Amino acid sequence: MSINPYTSLPTTSTCASLDVPKGSVPGETVEFKGDVTDGTVDALAVDLNDILSIFEIARTQLNITISYSGYATLDTQNITAIVWSDASDCSLLSESTLAIQNPVTYVNYTAASLTFIRDYVVMAVYVIGGTDAKVNINPGDGALSVPSCDVSASLSVLTYNVTYLKEGSFKITVFAYNLASNVTDSGIIGAVERIVDLAIFGNSTILTPPGSGTWRVVAGTDQLPLENIVCVWNMGTNYGDTAYNVTLLNSSTPHEITFSYGQEADVGTQTIHVNCSNALSSQNLSMDVTVVWDNVTLGELTCNSSTLWNHSITCELTVVRFGTGACFEWDMGDGKPLVYYQDGYCAGYVPTASPTYIQVGHSQNMNSSVDGRYAGPQVPTFVQRPGTPHRHHNYTTLHFYISKCSVVWCTTTMWCAWPLDEGRHLWATIHE
Repeated sequence: MSINPYTSLPTTSTCASLDVPKGSVPGETVEFKGDVTDGTVDALAVDLNDILSIFEIARTQLNITISYSGYATLDTQNITAIVWSDASDCSLLSESTLAIQNPVTYVNYTAASLTFIRDYVVMAVYVIGGTDAKVNINPGDGALSVPSCDVSASLSVLTYNVTYLKEGSFKITVFAYNLASNVTDSGIIGAVERIVDLAIFGNSTILTPPGSGTWRVVAGTDQLPLENIVCVWNMGTNYGDTAYNVTLLNSSTPHEITFSYGQEADVGTQTIHVNCSNALSSQNLSMDVTVVWDNVTLGELTCNSSTLWNHSITCELTVVRFGTGACFEWDMGDGKPLVYYQDGYCAGYVPTASPTYIQVGHSQNMNSSVDGRYAGPQVPTFVQRPGTPHRHHNYTTLHFYISKCSVVWCTTTMWCAWPLDEGRHLWATIHE
């Protein structure tokens, strides 16, 4: 085997490699390795210190390891290692230093497990042991870089302020190391956005059935994008809470739900509550919804016409669907007060002083009747007709009945006189 002179050996090679450690602990065995990929004979030589060298040759074995356990104290050694092969251009020279150091024996960190983005989280790092040790932190978000710090004492405490600029769950790793050792500690830190400006919108009136509505939570002008929050909805006194996981909520992406009120007990005002939260913040929102049960569907209104004043007129209103909350208002066209029929939940406004039918009973198909009385306008004074008793009245009472939503106007039988002119009167008899 021919070995080239020391001064002509290359420091890089495509077929030879050397593994020379940079550090070790006192009394620990140190291994030096030489490998080649070509040739039938190779050799490895290592200068372990100023007075000791080891040289080994191997046949048909392309890798050699030299072990040494003689570094007993803290020190720095100059190491020269050479690997040769009988193959052409297959040798390598390495010149380096070996640090004999006390190892790092312990590292630990403490920090809050949750923080707001753009706020700093305070980290305390504890390190024990280690010659010329350093501490470095990887916050885990792929963007932040924390400078390394030197540790000189046997017990060191370092404090860091770390700020995350995006939401997420990050694995933070603390490294305490020197040339002879590397000790780590790791954990998870979550960073979230503050919930400060949300609003609720949606249907303020619901007709049921079907009772369906849509409501949404939107981000206000002061709200930055939120990720992975939970919104808990309560749709009123008859319903429990329902939670929704919201992946993203921002100015262009609201959180929207649909819901149907399907119980007659829902009729009236229901207050919707929603609480949106993440691990560190939350906001409560609410709005009122008026639930109206069913709808009123009207058909044709027909009235028979009469040209005789104070004669009966019959009006019939076909009710296709009565609904809950129905309110019927009758205006007979004579400028007199309106007459109302109303159910338990009249959706419209009915003046307190307005005449109201006396309800006897009803069903949705309106096959039962409603009876009531209406005080009509003042009628001219009754006068005596020749051959009949004299009668004086200053009013009359009109009776009407509603049956299947029809109205009939009639009067009791009596004689009436209406003054015309020049002392003449118009006489008429009105029959039921």
